[in-house]
Amino acid sequence: MSKQPTQDEAVIYPQLLGDLLEAVPPQTPPPGLRAKILARALGSRVLADFITVRNDASWRELFPGLEFKMLMFDAPSSTKSFLLRAAPGIRLPAHGHSMLEECLVLQGEFSMGDLHLRAGDFHCAAAGVVHDEAYTANGVMVYIRSGTDDYPGINP
Repeated sequence: MSKQPTQDEAVIYPQLLGDLLEAVPPQTPPPGLRAKILARALGSRVLADFITVRNDASWRELFPGLEFKMLMFDAPSSTKSFLLRAAPGIRLPAHGHSMLEECLVLQGEFSMGDLHLRAGDFHCAAAGVVHDEAYTANGVMVYIRSGTDDYPGINP
C-alpha cells in the first residue's frame, strides 16, 4: 500500500525531475572535493600517509594555566593524540577513561594521588579506570593518547 502525499508535501513527478536535471549544465567539481565530502561523512579528516605537526604550531588554552596542542584526531579508531601543558600549581579533577589511555611525561613532573611521574616516565590507564586528582607543583608537559570521548574540551 503506497502512501498518498499530503498537501504540505512537495511532489516531483519523474518526468519533471528528469527535465530539471537535464536543464542543469554539467559542472566539474574542484579537486579534492570528493575526499572532503567523504571525510565529513566519516566524521574525521582522511588520514594521509604522514602527519607532521610543527613545534611552532599553536597551543590552545583550556583554562588559564592549561594548554593543549592537537597532534592527531582519528575518528575511525576513536583515538586522539595531543600534548598537554600545565603551569605550576595546576590541578585537574579525578577522571575516568572510555578506553585505554597512554601518557608520557616529556618535561616537568606531576602527581596523581600517591603516584609521582617525572620526565621520561610512561603511564597507561585501562578503560574504565578512574585517576585521582592530578597536580603539578612546578609545571609539566605530557603526550597523551586517549579515546575521542575523553577530555571533552580537547578536540580539533
